[in-house]
Amino acid sequence: MNSRIRIVSDIHLGHKASVVDDLKALRPLAEGVDWLIFNGDTLETKYGDIDSSPYNAETQKKRFWQEAENWNCETTLITGNHDPDISDQHSLSIMGGQVFITHGDALFADIAPWSSNVGNLRRFSANIDPDATGSSSQELHDYLQLYKQATLTAHQHDKKYNPTAWGKIKILLHQAWPPSTPFRILKSWREVPDRAASLAQRFGLNPKFVVVGHTHNPGVWKRGETTIINLGSYFPWPGARCVDIASNRLSIRKIKKRENQIEIGKQLATFELEEVAREKIPHKVS
Repeated sequence: MNSRIRIVSDIHLGHKASVVDDLKALRPLAEGVDWLIFNGDTLETKYGDIDSSPYNAETQKKRFWQEAENWNCETTLITGNHDPDISDQHSLSIMGGQVFITHGDALFADIAPWSSNVGNLRRFSANIDPDATGSSSQELHDYLQLYKQATLTAHQHDKKYNPTAWGKIKILLHQAWPPSTPFRILKSWREVPDRAASLAQRFGLNPKFVVVGHTHNPGVWKRGETTIINLGSYFPWPGARCVDIASNRLSIRKIKKRENQIEIGKQLATFELEEVAREKIPHKVS
């Protein structure tokens, strides 16, 4: 029997804007699958280092893995820009290379162009070649690692913003300033499909599908022979999706989300995959 794989993204556990603050709420995501892949920004490991913060990133990570032990599936955490040090896994290629998964922070030279900390992000990522190429998985890993390190360094220079402690309204007001922010967000949404296809191509990959998150804008786009899928986020808006893979078929499904309630919703699209040997699923790494 083929492995049943599910990919989700941008849960943002610990972020006050997330609809999830109870780890048990994640259980529906793990039901009926053999392998659950979190594609970045699962936890807020970047925050909690402010003296006044009640949030402890290491404790939250430990609790996450304790909860994951209750799930009847293997679990993989890919890094994002909010949890750049949560694992050593910055991307995955599965189904014989047909599906490439990465968070999406390395799609942008300044990592998160809409961020209030974009000045520091731009400063510490300036030495990264946004058009870099490579021909091996190690070269891709090393390239993505540069963005993770830039994110961590930029955060060390901006400790005023703390979404693990602030309320939703304060977070919204902070993220909406300056007035150019909405335009930068829309620009990044438009650019994601081309940038995602480019990253895969520049590192010698030839996937049928590239699965990302990061910009919180769920959608599906076609670029040449490659389909780009953004899974959205678990903020109240605009929406969330998951990718399910089983029996050589990739399905995109809607996620219904309310405060600490997650439900796998209707199927939005289905694609055929070429038959490959049973996927080798890695064991949990905590």
